[in-house]
Amino acid sequence: MRLPSILFACTLLAGCGGDGGPTVIDGSSQEAYESSLREAKKDIGPAQRIKLEAAIREHQARMFAKADSRQEYQKLVREGMNGLTAPGIVAQFDKDVDRVQGKAADAIFDAKRALGKL
Repeated sequence: MRLPSILFACTLLAGCGGDGGPTVIDGSSQEAYESSLREAKKDIGPAQRIKLEAAIREHQARMFAKADSRQEYQKLVREGMNGLTAPGIVAQFDKDVDRVQGKAADAIFDAKRALGKL
């Protein structure tokens, strides 16, 4: 009796999946990654796309530092992006920028105080 109700629930969930949410980046292969990333970029506007590109480049730089070969680099990039969405990446980027800007401003004020003591 439970199996039909589980199948019915799965059918309902599958029917609701359609175009209801942002594209999830698939890092299972290079081709899947490139295709899903191309689609994910369509989920955001031009201003957010710039932030997305900046976040991707930062991620790529970190993975480049870890990798010992081109294949490992590509794998690390894909695995790090797997399961993410463009809006999610942009939201995290905004949080990171806000956090870093606060620290940068504090560092500047600390430097100004130190210079004032000279």
